[in-house]
Amino acid sequence: MRSQAFLLTVLVVCSLGLAGYVHHKRKEEVKLVKHASFQNVKHRVTSDVLREYMSHVVESNSLLDKTNKQIVDLTAEVKEAQEASDAKRGLVETCTGDLKHITDEIAGIDTEKNNADEEFKKKKANLQEQIGNLKKEVEQHSKVCDYIKKDSDEGRKLCGLEALPKEPVAKEDKKEEPPKDDKKEEPPKEDKKEEPPK
Repeated sequence: MRSQAFLLTVLVVCSLGLAGYVHHKRKEEVKLVKHASFQNVKHRVTSDVLREYMSHVVESNSLLDKTNKQIVDLTAEVKEAQEASDAKRGLVETCTGDLKHITDEIAGIDTEKNNADEEFKKKKANLQEQIGNLKKEVEQHSKVCDYIKKDSDEGRKLCGLEALPKEPVAKEDKKEEPPKDDKKEEPPKEDKKEEPPK
């Protein structure tokens, strides 16, 4: 009987030990299931984040490709613009040289014009002085006018005499026909007096 009691006791202890062991294993299983579920969720979240990062990487790569293409295009445009700028700079330098040359020519022409103006003014003043002198000489009554025929048109013009009426001149000519010798002597005096003013 003792052996039965001992066996029963051993059996009860083994059953209790086995029940405790099973309970412990179930706890571990629940813990492992929770851990596996957490890891699964974590894996899914990580996968989603990784997918987002990959999509961002793809977008960034496409944007980078577009940017690189734009950089290449802009570099080509900058190169063309630089070449055009160099060509324009050459034209500007040529135009600047031409402008300087033209400015120098204009300055030379202005100098020549100023010199010509000064010379013109001097000559004009000299000519005006000569005209004034000639006017004074013309205004002065010449002694030759005393000996010029009053009926001579040229003599009247030279001396500023008024024209005589035609009828009286005809009568005087008829009356003074004999002294034709005097008239012949007078014209040489006119020639002699007219030469000095020249």
